[in-house]
Amino acid sequence: MSKHPLDLPVGRKLSKDEIADALRLSIVAELDAINLYLQLARSIDDERVRKVFEDIAREEKTHVGEFLALLKSLDPEQVEELKRGAEEVRELAGIATQDPKESSDSSGSSEWDWVVKAVTSTVNSVRVFRKYLPVTSIGRGAIAVPVERFGSAETSVLPLTELSVMFRVSQRALDYAESFRIPAELGDAYRAAVEFATAEDRYVLDRLLELKEAVSLGMSSWDEPGSAVAEISRAVGELIKAGVRPPFVLFVSPSRYSKLLAVHERTGVMELQRVKALVSEVAVVPVLPDELAVVVSASPYVIDLAVGVDTEVSYVGPEDGYHVFRLRETLALRVRYEKGVAVLKQV
Repeated sequence: MSKHPLDLPVGRKLSKDEIADALRLSIVAELDAINLYLQLARSIDDERVRKVFEDIAREEKTHVGEFLALLKSLDPEQVEELKRGAEEVRELAGIATQDPKESSDSSGSSEWDWVVKAVTSTVNSVRVFRKYLPVTSIGRGAIAVPVERFGSAETSVLPLTELSVMFRVSQRALDYAESFRIPAELGDAYRAAVEFATAEDRYVLDRLLELKEAVSLGMSSWDEPGSAVAEISRAVGELIKAGVRPPFVLFVSPSRYSKLLAVHERTGVMELQRVKALVSEVAVVPVLPDELAVVVSASPYVIDLAVGVDTEVSYVGPEDGYHVFRLRETLALRVRYEKGVAVLKQV
């Protein structure tokens, strides 16, 4: 399909028309590659391998967009033909297509930018662990992160885990929002944001509960006045004895947190206030079971959350009257000193 390199005289530069031809050939090659990678992905059972092929296919789709953007700048006639083609599809099939870079809301910003901001804002408001643990950005190209354990000269490699959720935005909702100059309805996007943030918290919690050297302590129901304070005090004492220092963060379930709001009869002070004299923060984690509580030293030498792709919203493409998006991130919970984590379990 493309010219052999020897067909071009050495040292000769391509003309504008030849560059446009080269871009068209490149787009064809990228589309062929996308089909190949997706076909291979559908034939692979191993999810880890399949995700690699799917990720490469998405990258190739980005390349198509890059080549097409260049082609539009070189060939005005091509731009008009693309517009005519989109109009014919709308007239014949009733499907309105929209260039993600060109659609706009009443504020004049990109419609997809508005979607991205709405989704990421919701994710940030729902996620819990990431608000209290140190976060290290390692770049979207990373697939693993080194870990040097506290007090050890040995370094291990921790692979990043990918979290992803798909969601759709209705073209009809976008048209309605544009007509009346109001924000578009993003019900499925908000669903995806909450699901995504919850998956992130569950990932962090699972890693914390897997730590073999974490401080393990018993815990009561906290129904008795003062019991929560005594047990959290003991956990903090064990962490300090292990050599870690503040800030300490207590993670509890919603039910446990409500018990901390009880007022101690003899002191007239809420249990929560007394607990906060021991830890810097008390955070409610909906995915945390009622029979568990976790105290963590939120110091970088103890723990951090290594993030590669960071809460990225990417446009996948149109599908049956909708625009499909993918929300994803890659991350790893890097625990350098397991004894800086205390897990309390009700007995």
